[in-house]
Amino acid sequence: MIRIFNAAYRNSEDRWISLDDVNIVTQGICPVFSTPYILFEHKDFPLGALKAEFGTAGHWECNLD
Repeated sequence: MIRIFNAAYRNSEDRWISLDDVNIVTQGICPVFSTPYILFEHKDFPLGALKAEFGTAGHWECNLD
């Protein structure tokens, strides 16, 4: 699951999207923080790929801020 949220808004609602519903464009490891990340596309976000990092909570997190 990917959690999509916007940290810039205090009352932003979280949205959860299954990995089966996205197209993963690329994946890798951040050279600075050594955390895994993915760039993914979803039909509800048509402007391009979004970045999600694997968080300490055990799921992917995509911050839109």
